[in-house]
Amino acid sequence: MWNIIIGLVFIVGGLSGRLALIGTNNGPALAAVGGLMLIWGIVQMVRGQRK
Repeated sequence: MWNIIIGLVFIVGGLSGRLALIGTNNGPALAAVGGLMLIWGIVQMVRGQRK
């Protein structure tokens, strides 16, 4: 669940230009990392429901 929340924050912050990926100062890169975190959080939720 936390991956989804943090992923959404990264996406919104990166695309709005208020946050940037450390070392790159690139907002869209942070949004991409947020997208990956969002996908991983959804995968974890789906796997958890199967058990």
